[in-house]
Amino acid sequence: MVAEPDITGTWLLVARGNDDPDDEKVSIDRYGNDPRGMVIISPDGWMNASLSHGDRPPLTGDPAWHTDAPESDRLTAFDTYISYGGQWRLENDTFITKVEFALNPGWVGGEQKRGVELLPDGGMKLLLSRKWPDGQVVNAWVQWRRA
Repeated sequence: MVAEPDITGTWLLVARGNDDPDDEKVSIDRYGNDPRGMVIISPDGWMNASLSHGDRPPLTGDPAWHTDAPESDRLTAFDTYISYGGQWRLENDTFITKVEFALNPGWVGGEQKRGVELLPDGGMKLLLSRKWPDGQVVNAWVQWRRA
């Protein structure tokens, strides 16, 4: 069973994937072939995760603030990045975050649940099963290494 000291710390993204070829294409479109990411899991019960496309283009004209960029640039930036954070807890081998802030406002107030698998090399996999509206279940994973 996973214990809190096993997962606290700063983790860098190694790889991500899933068990469905169509969903894998969506993941590559969203995060590219070289995604970047970090998750910080603090021992005081807070976490923050960020993942992005590895080759995100800069905003046109290098604006001082993202809202000054053209709408199409902002949409691309939004579509190639995800971030959320809040208070976390561990229930058996499930990592649960009570989302308090997120790029997707619809996540705020809800919970994000991920299975946790510790790897022999000291890394960690977070596992997610999601059910699409058509009833199909897709199993995805994100692999991390300690920073």
